[in-house]
Amino acid sequence: MNKKQVIGKATLPSNTECRVIYSNSNDVVEVQLGGTSLRFNADSFILLNELLRKAAAKVIMQTAIVNV
Repeated sequence: MNKKQVIGKATLPSNTECRVIYSNSNDVVEVQLGGTSLRFNADSFILLNELLRKAAAKVIMQTAIVNV
C-alpha cells in the first residue's frame, strides 16, 4: 500500500499553492509548487533543505545590509 501524507503546505503571496508530500512506502518526498512537481528520495530532500536554509540565511543577511 502506497501511503502518502501531506507533511507541509503553504500559500505564497502570489496565491500559488505549495505542498510537501511524503510517501512512506518508497521513502520519497514530493514538492509541489503550483503546476511543478519535484520528487526526491528522503535523504536528498534533507540535503536540499540544508542548502535552501543556508541560502535563505544569506539572502536575509544581504537584505539587512541593503536596508541599513
